[in-house]
This record gives sequence, C-alpha cells and structure tokens, in this order.
Amino acid sequence: MRRAISITVLSALAGLAQAQSTNTFDCSNFLQFGGDVDKTRAAFAQSPETMAWNWFVCLNQPAAAGSPNREWESMKPSDQVYLPNGAKPAPYGTAVPPPNAVLTQAKALGMDMSRTFHNLNATQQVDGLILQMGGAVPSTEKGNPVRFQLLMGQGTFDYIVQKQVYNMNGQAALTSNLEFPPIAWELKSSWLWIGSDATYKQKLEKDGYYIAQAYYLKNGQYKVGYAALSGLHVVNKLNANWVWTTFENINNSKYTVTNAVPATPMTNTTGPTPAAQSVNTSFQAANPSLSKYELIGVEFQPITQVLANSQLESAFQNTSSCLACHGTAAYSNQKGYFNFALKEQGGIVYPTTPLPNSAFAGYNKLDFVWSLKHAQWQR
Repeated sequence: MRRAISITVLSALAGLAQAQSTNTFDCSNFLQFGGDVDKTRAAFAQSPETMAWNWFVCLNQPAAAGSPNREWESMKPSDQVYLPNGAKPAPYGTAVPPPNAVLTQAKALGMDMSRTFHNLNATQQVDGLILQMGGAVPSTEKGNPVRFQLLMGQGTFDYIVQKQVYNMNGQAALTSNLEFPPIAWELKSSWLWIGSDATYKQKLEKDGYYIAQAYYLKNGQYKVGYAALSGLHVVNKLNANWVWTTFENINNSKYTVTNAVPATPMTNTTGPTPAAQSVNTSFQAANPSLSKYELIGVEFQPITQVLANSQLESAFQNTSSCLACHGTAAYSNQKGYFNFALKEQGGIVYPTTPLPNSAFAGYNKLDFVWSLKHAQWQR
C-alpha cells in the first residue's frame, strides 16, 4: 500500500511540475501547432492535460492587441458555414454581422458594438433533451434551457469548402472517406442566458464566468443580451482519432439542474479525472481570469472510456464518449447518416467503445466531424 501511495504522489508531483513549466508556452501560431505538428505531438504525449490547458489559455487570450474579443470568438460559427439554402459560405475571415434587429436592440441596451455577438441558436443535446437552468438563477430563467454554439477553426472550414461538403449535395457526391488536416479545430460552447439582468450578470462574474454578448431567435423575435460561458469542448486533429478536451465552470451546479423530480443540482459524474486534478490546480493559480474553470479530462485513445461535460452531455454522462460517438460520423446515400444510438435493454445508449470498421459498410466516413449533419440541400 505504501508503494502505491508513493507512486500516486510522484505521479501527481510530475503532473504539477509539467503544468508549472507551461508558463513559457508560446501561444503564437498555436492553432497551427507552431508549425511543428510532430513537436506538439511529443509534448502532448508527455502530459495531455497540460497541453489541453495550454490550448485553453491561448484560446482565451485577446484575439488581437486591444481586441475586446477572445481568440476563440474569432472562429467561424457553424450557422455561417451550413447555410439554410446550402449556398457556399463566405470566406473564413469575412465578418458576418448580426441581423439589424439584433443590432438595434444591442444599441438600445448600451452594448459594445465592437464585441462579438454569439448566435446561441441551439438548445437540444445529442439525446434530444435540454439542460434546464435552475437553483440560483432568477425566477424568470428557471426552467429555461442552457444554450449552445458550435464553432470551427480555419483548417476545418477550409477543408469543408475544398471538399464542398458544406451542403448535402457535396456529401451525397462523396466517393471516399473525408480526412481533415491536423490543424482542424472545433469548439462547442454552452451558455447560461442572462439577458439584460445587471444584478444576475454581476453575480455570475463573481463566480468566474466569462460573460459574452449574445442573441437567439424565439417565436420570430430576437432576444438580445448577455450570456455566461458554462462549458467548452475544445477539439482538434493533432492525432488521427482527434484530441477531445472539455472544460466547465466549477459553479455550474448552482445554476443548472437535473430533469429529476424534484430537480437536483447538475454535477459532473465523470471528472475531473485524476490526471486533470493537479494540472487544474496549477493552471487555475497561474490564470486568475480562468480560475473558476476546470479541465474535466482528455480523450485521444481508441479505447473504452467515459468522459462528459455536465453542460453538454447532461443526462447521459455515464454513456458519453466524445471519441467513440464522433467516430461514428458517416453518411450513406442509401441509409442517410449513421445512427449511433444503440438499443440496449429496451432503451438507447451511446457508444463508449469505438465501433469496428465493418459497422460502416456502405458509408463514407466523415472523419469524426458530426457538425456536417447541419448541412442543407442546395436548391
């Protein structure tokens, strides 16, 4: 027993030392892995959790000197890629302003017109359910859904445009599997809606939430205001099976609840993993503005594993594996998109072990990118 304890302690100290050494991590050109993918892979292999935090820190730096936006907020939202009419999207760096009705409301609220406005256009999770806000949220928001947004980096976007799979016509024309470049990135974010409630906004700021400007469409009317970042999946293709990292705010259980009756605080049942815990402590201390966010864990090996974000995979955390689920991304002209919902004991579960290649006979694999399912037919 003493030997096991000493190994555990040494492992924790090693992780802490690695995390502390990341103070010199170079964020310049990090989305291209500093131009040296192999070197980044080697550093990642030493401590995946340290690299995950380095990426998170870099993503949360200003997008440019003096910019009010963070680096990740300059990524391309999926609703600007998969257009309703299946048209070719505007180039990656082309700014697409919010609708005029949103800008009119924003000006009336005195919001910063130089900051990004996030279109939080989704509320359903993979299982078709919502995550409800509750607990310490204002009475007007109790029972309302946490909202989501999907974004992608330029490597992902450029490949989608090159292959013309931004619409269903392009996906139907595929004759082989997709293979995104190593510099492909995707992010999925979850948000607590604030609106214009200044007191609630201040409360969330004190609890360490990043506050952004946002809007969404409901019953033909735009809602405009502020939102608090509660969770973030950070994904890239550093490895063939991609790298899956997920972060969330440590105070989420105060503001989100389960669908039980009566509702109870929503917690994460899958992490932080032991490997993430010591790295969290170091990075939180070194980055005060991010100190209330924690890494839940990292997936990158094609093995049986469970990892979830309480805000993004709330009700099915015990059958959640980003790598295994996204590994089923595939399309067939005859069968449509691959159905990754597995029937088990009269119910439905999701894969936590990668499926064999034989399961995808007749399909073209989409290289883990399920966002392609948002594509529309060009008409």
